Amino acid sequence: MSSKKSSFLTTAFSSITALAVLSMPLTSQAAGNTEKLVEGNYVEGLSYKRYTQPYVLQRLTDRTYMVSVGTHNATVYVSDKGVLVFDPLSDGKGKELIKAIGEITNLPITALVYSHYHLDHLSDAQLFVDAAKEKGKTLRIIASKATADQVNQYGNQVPAPTDIIQDDPGSFNFDGLTVSTQATLDTHSIDNTMFLLKQEKVLHYLDTIEPEDLLTYFRLVGILDIAPMEKALRDVKKMDWKFMNAGHSNIGYRKDIDKHLELVNDIRNATGAAMGTVPFEQFINPRTDVLVWVNDFHEAVADAALETLKEKYGQHPRFGAVMRSHVELMISNLSYFHKH
Repeated sequence: MSSKKSSFLTTAFSSITALAVLSMPLTSQAAGNTEKLVEGNYVEGLSYKRYTQPYVLQRLTDRTYMVSVGTHNATVYVSDKGVLVFDPLSDGKGKELIKAIGEITNLPITALVYSHYHLDHLSDAQLFVDAAKEKGKTLRIIASKATADQVNQYGNQVPAPTDIIQDDPGSFNFDGLTVSTQATLDTHSIDNTMFLLKQEKVLHYLDTIEPEDLLTYFRLVGILDIAPMEKALRDVKKMDWKFMNAGHSNIGYRKDIDKHLELVNDIRNATGAAMGTVPFEQFINPRTDVLVWVNDFHEAVADAALETLKEKYGQHPRFGAVMRSHVELMISNLSYFHKH
């Protein structure tokens, strides 16, 4: 995908979100919670507050916070000397993120992490470079080699990383905090990287699950292959963390991973059963193109699978919006090896 197309898609998505947010009442005060979140609890009312307030600030540990601005989350760590930010957000959300950090501390932002190259998480990076400069600091920008390569390859108009993590798994140090890094291989993007703040036991791992909301963004957050995503999530469950920032929803826990894996398995079972019972032969028509037959077959399979899934998930407010896309993704995956 070209950088122009990537920028267009990011802008289009943000514009749609902005229109929705503008239709809601905007309060003048942000929600800043300096009390630590009890492990196992969600941020109360986040699904509403994040669209009706400039930002939502939630303390997770003594030094680590999650900041939600509209549709996106960042992770913030405060040392005795400065602030480390995971993902600068986009389309002006970075301004609110910087304001939220100002509610926590007067220390300068001295380091910024890019989790992956997608511009909806990165395009406000220059704001953080400028904020550091205003306080007489040069911002350290950290990324995996894969992410640095993708930023360069796609020509993303963001400041280039200054600290590139060459190893995978790898790590870096920030004012005594050890952050371990690992490629996820979950196919959301080829460079998607997870970051574990080891002493804080906070995991920053974006764009795979959506805690509390359950039904994710279209096509299971835009992945290509389902099996690597499932393996990555099973591996994540074994890691030493208490809180997970998944990027677009509430704070996450292992129970949210379990629910997501259950959802994926339910979609697989419903779709596989439909593929085994809907006869492809009924769509063959030599007077039309073969891809018309395939499309009609896929539509029929999706309809049958949705009927099955509706029993368990039909009351979810996102069912009608996203479940067909999840089923279509599963059809694509199963078509390569499922006997039907």
